[in-house]
Amino acid sequence: MTRLQRTVGIKDWRLADGLGERRDRLLEVPQPQELVISVIKESEDAVRHGRIALTWQESCDRPGYWRLVAQIPLSETTFDQFFNGRSGYRAQYYLSPEEGVLHNRDVLDGLVLPIRLTYEQRPLTVDWAFVERSMRAPHSKIWIFEEKAAFDAAGQNELNPPRWVEHCATTGRKAPLPSHCTLDVKGAFVRLGTGDLFVDPLKLERPLDLFHRGYT
Repeated sequence: MTRLQRTVGIKDWRLADGLGERRDRLLEVPQPQELVISVIKESEDAVRHGRIALTWQESCDRPGYWRLVAQIPLSETTFDQFFNGRSGYRAQYYLSPEEGVLHNRDVLDGLVLPIRLTYEQRPLTVDWAFVERSMRAPHSKIWIFEEKAAFDAAGQNELNPPRWVEHCATTGRKAPLPSHCTLDVKGAFVRLGTGDLFVDPLKLERPLDLFHRGYT
């Protein structure tokens, strides 16, 4: 994380008045690198308390291919700033698809150790090498746990950066804050034995979707 990382300007990260006190914490944010460090530190705390859940999930579209799925709880402030703040995850994709992809990789690389420690506490039915391959492969990603419920519960037009407004975004202009404050880590699908990868072609446009509309 030594490269220069940007933060979206306050004038572009337009927040609805209805967010109340949340407006301040989504605008007065840590630097992107500092926020990633907070996510990793809180993940390490979650390991110590046995609060990270791991699953080895088979693809519905391509039987024989599997991926890691993990849930990582965060504090409310860290979660909100990371997912909805102007230095956080979606903000990096707003700046450019490339910056979003690099930021996504920074977070995933930082979560490898907490997930490995969780795996050592409660092993899955697959060797760690495949779990790590799933995490480190292209198209692995971070998102919000139980996304449909989280976005459905959020208010309309809470987050209104100009490009998302111009592209008539609807779901992406929400700023979800579910009570669980939990991130989803979803690895890439890996074929056991060979390590080959499978990526749904629809997912290849994810960085552009987040750049244009804040949601995919």
